[in-house]
Amino acid sequence: MKLSTYCRLMNGVSAAALCALVETQALAQDAAESSGATELQAIVVTGEKVARSIQRTASSVVVITAEDIEEKVQAAHVDDFLRDTPNVLYHDTVSAPVIRGMDGQGSNFGSGAFFGGTVPRARINLDGHNLGFWETVFGTTSVWDVENIEVFRGPQTTTQGANSIAGAIIVNTKDPTFTPEAAAQLEYGSGNNKRASVAVSGPIIEDELAARLSLDYSGRDTFIDYINALYNKGDTDTDFEAFSGRFKLLWQPAEIPGLESKLTIAHMRSNRPTSEAASFPYDDLNSATLSMPTYEARTWTGIHDLSYDFGTGIKLSNQFQYSDGHTKRVAEPFANGGATMDYKDVSNETRINFGSEDDVISGVAGIYYNHVTSEDLLYTRGVSHFDDTKDSLGLFSEATWRFAEQWSLTGGLRYQYDRVQRFGTSSFSTQALDFDESFDALLPKISLAYDITPDVTVGALVNRGYNPGGAGLSFVTGQYYSFKPETLWNYELFTRIRTLDDRLTVNANAFYTRHKNSQRVVPDYLNGVLFGSIVLNADKAESYGLEVSADYEALDNLRIRAGVGLLHTELSRFTNPAGAAFEGNEFGKAPSYTLSLGVDWDVTENVTLSADVRHTDGYYSTDENYPAYWVDSYTVANARLTYKPQENWQLYAYVDNIFDERAPTWKYDDRTAGGIVASMLEPREYGVGLRVKF
Repeated sequence: MKLSTYCRLMNGVSAAALCALVETQALAQDAAESSGATELQAIVVTGEKVARSIQRTASSVVVITAEDIEEKVQAAHVDDFLRDTPNVLYHDTVSAPVIRGMDGQGSNFGSGAFFGGTVPRARINLDGHNLGFWETVFGTTSVWDVENIEVFRGPQTTTQGANSIAGAIIVNTKDPTFTPEAAAQLEYGSGNNKRASVAVSGPIIEDELAARLSLDYSGRDTFIDYINALYNKGDTDTDFEAFSGRFKLLWQPAEIPGLESKLTIAHMRSNRPTSEAASFPYDDLNSATLSMPTYEARTWTGIHDLSYDFGTGIKLSNQFQYSDGHTKRVAEPFANGGATMDYKDVSNETRINFGSEDDVISGVAGIYYNHVTSEDLLYTRGVSHFDDTKDSLGLFSEATWRFAEQWSLTGGLRYQYDRVQRFGTSSFSTQALDFDESFDALLPKISLAYDITPDVTVGALVNRGYNPGGAGLSFVTGQYYSFKPETLWNYELFTRIRTLDDRLTVNANAFYTRHKNSQRVVPDYLNGVLFGSIVLNADKAESYGLEVSADYEALDNLRIRAGVGLLHTELSRFTNPAGAAFEGNEFGKAPSYTLSLGVDWDVTENVTLSADVRHTDGYYSTDENYPAYWVDSYTVANARLTYKPQENWQLYAYVDNIFDERAPTWKYDDRTAGGIVASMLEPREYGVGLRVKF
């Protein structure tokens, strides 16, 4: 879609919206006088290393609060919420988020994830632990006992470092409390959907030492039937299962006011298939493939947060994190595609924060170091064995200057250094991989904001994104290759609006992004036969669009949420002959628009009816833009009914995908299935649950 088309569209929308807003404000004011409509709570954003209101945050961000999570009570994982976020796409039930057309799982995915040792393009950070590729795609991030989720769209490398060029998802779980509290949940639904959760928190030493324990289990059967008479199941398990456990200890010594120490021990394990893809006709949800490898993942993580508040507006903090992970690819027979990936992740971040958003000067400065090692073994036509080491160092700072009552200027800068080492041998190549490269980048960020009124802010943002280079293997040539780091410049205009007595919030960001050496996955053909894929750098690419989110407390018993995402992408120039045919193409998995609408209606004091619907425009599955890989637009609607006779417990019933939409979300070739297969939306699911608090 051309920029002129956007302008015409937005002109029409703006005129209609202005008329509707005037009429709505008059109606809402009358309704407020008679019903006493409530205010939306203020949202605080912490993912950029400083605490500030969303009104003062220039980045395109959506914050999902604990109250939002409790309202959508049947949602079990982070992706259940991200699917409703404008310009965020999940193309499979087993995948990473695609943000603004950039695949969050990384450029070197698929078989390249093993041979190249890829890392995600979009960070999912859980309490300070950055999930690696295998955790991101084949693990799961539970929303049980979560305080909030911050979804950043656009590059976050200035504050998050490398591997967040597409964006970042920050998940903050609940801390121990000095007041005893507990919660539990049970749920069962169609498709053998099941869930059991419990959380307990309270003091060990009054007002000084507190602990919190949370456990969550969820699972369901796969909705794909494997109908090939020669299907080889073996030890593979295509059903979904996930468990997460977390223990936190919080110490606030009375003898040292301002000092806080928090220890977090977390464990995650999961089982998932490679994908949930159907053969044609896709609506039947049958697969003719000969096998479906599955992934068993587990991770142990320890995090220690130590901070001291000097009481003068200055706070010093340090976070140390250590993770140990193991992922097993189960294939049948194991000697034909089985694999194990063992990895360790150590990081430390020290930072100092000064001032608050209302001070003339406020900001943060810090240093971050990360060391990740992995040992990867693949058993196919022999043994492939790789050892991988990644070291990252980031020096970062950001400061905001409120140089006038209504003006604020924010500047940030990060120096990022990454060293990527990968050594090993493979039965698919007569060579040995010996890759040892260092990359560095300066990552500036600047934004200027103007408060038209205390409730209306407009501004502009410019920042730079970066992702280091890497290596891969071409199955056609049997040769290893390398690709360059990718960078981009991102330009945004934003507005933040609170109006109608703080009952309506509107957050909008318009962006234009210029990509340089964009890392693109292209097919690797030999004599017309597809042998896999490789990563090439597109010299230039561009993307632009718009994201708008609105939240409206229309009445004291009625809340309306809406979101719109517009997106245009284009591969502008490819000097590499292997990619020249892609010039002018759209990014794969980049729908032109996404829409969402949700309603929460308190029918009575004890009964709430909630419904939401999202629509995704059609898109190509890959950068090739082949019509055979085209995915048609689709719409998904969900509803739930909650009965809450008392404050401390509730019963609920839900229906997801009410109209049983059977739509492909991603298409690819599976030679053993006889052609193109399609990852599918989850079919209609319904169930009931019980949630209690103490």
